[in-house]
Parts: sequence; structure tokens; C-alpha cells
Amino acid sequence: MTTPFETITVDTKTVGCSGSGGAVGGHPLVYLNLSPAGQAECPYCSRLFVYEASKDGSAHAH
Repeated sequence: MTTPFETITVDTKTVGCSGSGGAVGGHPLVYLNLSPAGQAECPYCSRLFVYEASKDGSAHAH
């Protein structure tokens, strides 16, 4: 398994990714569903998004 480009921890189970670098260095906006595995890798930039419930309990299950 390859190492992801970047790992981003989020407190929602759906995220949008458009890469980094703005209009020049980004990619088309894609929405990723982190359920049921709790993580998803962007097919364009290989960022890995990992779901972690908010420590204060304010995150809502989707």
C-alpha cells in the first residue's frame, strides 16, 4: 500500500475535495463518502480523509 499524499482528519462523514493550489494546482471538486469504512482517498490528489468524531461530542452522525 502506498502512503497517502496527505491525511486530513474530519468530523463529518461527507467531504468535498478540490485539491490544493487554487485554480491552477487544484482539481475538479469531488465529494467523498467516508462511510462505512470511516475513511476515503481522493481519486485525483490522493489525500486521505479520516473520520474522527469530535471530542466534545458535537459531531452528528450522517
